[in-house]
Amino acid sequence: MLTLSKFISSVQIHMSIRKLHLAFQFCVFVVLTSLCAGNSAAQNSVDINQKFISEQLIEDVDFYIKTIEETHINPYVYISRKDWLARTDNIKSRIAKQGAMTQREFWLLFAPLVSAIQDKHTFIVHPRFFLTNNSTTTKYFPVRTVYLDGKLVVTRSVADEEIQKGAIITSINGIESKKAIRILSDYGYGVEKERLEYVAENLYTDAAEVFGLPKSFALTFSDGTKVQVKGLTLTEMFKREKELEAKDNSQKTEESPLELKFLPNNVAYLKASDFEYDLEKYKILLKNVFTQIQSSGARKLIIDVRENRGGNSVLGDALLDMFNSKPHKHFSMKWKKSVQYVERLKDLNAPIPDHYQKLKPGEVYVSKPGIVKPGANPLRFSGQVYVLSGRKTFSSGQMFLAVVKDNKLATIIGEETNEPGCRAGEVHMFSLPTSRLRVSSSVKYWMPPGGCNGARGIIPDVVITERPNDYLTEKDIILETTLNLIKQRQ
Repeated sequence: MLTLSKFISSVQIHMSIRKLHLAFQFCVFVVLTSLCAGNSAAQNSVDINQKFISEQLIEDVDFYIKTIEETHINPYVYISRKDWLARTDNIKSRIAKQGAMTQREFWLLFAPLVSAIQDKHTFIVHPRFFLTNNSTTTKYFPVRTVYLDGKLVVTRSVADEEIQKGAIITSINGIESKKAIRILSDYGYGVEKERLEYVAENLYTDAAEVFGLPKSFALTFSDGTKVQVKGLTLTEMFKREKELEAKDNSQKTEESPLELKFLPNNVAYLKASDFEYDLEKYKILLKNVFTQIQSSGARKLIIDVRENRGGNSVLGDALLDMFNSKPHKHFSMKWKKSVQYVERLKDLNAPIPDHYQKLKPGEVYVSKPGIVKPGANPLRFSGQVYVLSGRKTFSSGQMFLAVVKDNKLATIIGEETNEPGCRAGEVHMFSLPTSRLRVSSSVKYWMPPGGCNGARGIIPDVVITERPNDYLTEKDIILETTLNLIKQRQ
């Protein structure tokens, strides 16, 4: 069993998008290579046993620092340049002391430097996605978890051993859960509360990668129960999860970013699961949905973006136009000019605005908050609107929340978002020259209409905190509170 001292030592040698725009936390194992690496997948492939000399890896670190300082809109929001460069020097000295190492060994040292920027869109792709000659024997933790109210809560298990949803894990391999989560947060991205949840959601891989690649995991639960969980390969784990999802969703039809239901008391419920969709097709979906709402005679509308991790903010604007007719302010933006990002836009055949092209490298374009004046819309909903928010509302999903909140366009109910209201975004992907680790840098900074509030997220009008017990009872306290509020207002 791994002792605490050995665990801390291993971490100090210093993780893991479904879509690229949503940052590495959401990567799907099967498709991540193409999404995160683009056309550069082949050049990022590295033999699992290949070692790189320390001098070359130190050059990788220097290349990363230079690129971040030239391309990132502002890497020093949450850490001073002095402190960040001091961490850099420490990492380089440890690289020199350790000598030649594999890509994964380098990642263990390097990833905390990326994490220290505390920007969810500035991340590093885990090396296992680019390894060739990779052994399939690595065993991962076959349990999905979330960090709620300072507790590590099971949300799903595909382990051979019986583990109930809602169970609270108090230790893993002898490491007290809170301490393990906080230490592992050096391998997460975003501000502290984002990193803590990131680590919990990625514990299924981190528990193996950073705990020394064990074959099994000793768990202790809050009721005193102890279980030795056998690890699974990612292929085995994802296969079981897919089978479980198929069983749980046997009636589910083709996935859509919009899901409409009608609830009692003339309430329409619309789940907007993401904004990653073709705009014109999304508008057709909106037209169909709001035609149904209009025909139903619903007078209250609940829009659920608790699991909306973003995509294209234009889709959020299109949704907003379906229930709001008031002129309103939108986000303002800062955009840093760099030679690297201009070249990337050219490689992508993307348009380069004149105002950006005219800047000198290092200069920042600052936009003013846009004023949106909605036009006529015969399908626009005119009743009461409630928007549900959650910790996982992210990126463009959060931008939608902020516009609604700051312009008072609807009542927001739920949890404060983990991501700060003012945030960096629009990733520039690049590779380190020697290790070929794939990393990102945020070139823009977005500011909501109501301004910045430090590291705070979007705060709902009615704040509801989800508790671990909700997983045991599968109680949707946020939706229940909203429905009760609707009854009271009637």
